[in-house]
Amino acid sequence: MPGTYTPAQMFDHELNPLKGWPSPYAVDYSAEYADGVTDVYAGMCCSLDSNGNFVKGVTTSKMGIFIFQNQSDFDVRSDVGNVAGGKGSGLVACGAYELQTTEFVADTYAPNDTLTVETAGANAGKLKKGTVYTDPIVGVVSSGQSDSEHDATIKFLAFWPVYVPTT
Repeated sequence: MPGTYTPAQMFDHELNPLKGWPSPYAVDYSAEYADGVTDVYAGMCCSLDSNGNFVKGVTTSKMGIFIFQNQSDFDVRSDVGNVAGGKGSGLVACGAYELQTTEFVADTYAPNDTLTVETAGANAGKLKKGTVYTDPIVGVVSSGQSDSEHDATIKFLAFWPVYVPTT
């Protein structure tokens, strides 16, 4: 019996830990997705709603969590005849690691640029430049952008996660 959907290629959407993970001290988190939340991809930044479920984006003082798996991956969502955990997981934005993501708004990024998260529209959950104390800051650019080793049209952004809520 064939399945009902096809997950994305594993290199289309990625969150790659460059330094500091895996570690027995890493801060990670797993949760279900809130009702109505769709199209969450590896490398996006989510936060928790009042029920403890993942939602796209980060607002005010919410903690950012960088998602590891696509919401449609078989270890998050079950297909015909398969068993899945039903939860997504990610690395919390206060951890001591350097990450690399494919999920960011196209722009020119330089080392030390601060990053926030788009909260609405087609770019919801993607990183973009932010202003400290005006936007909730979830990262600081480290080495900047680079090409994917699998597809030159796919770009990565390297950054250190941080937690700086708005005031």
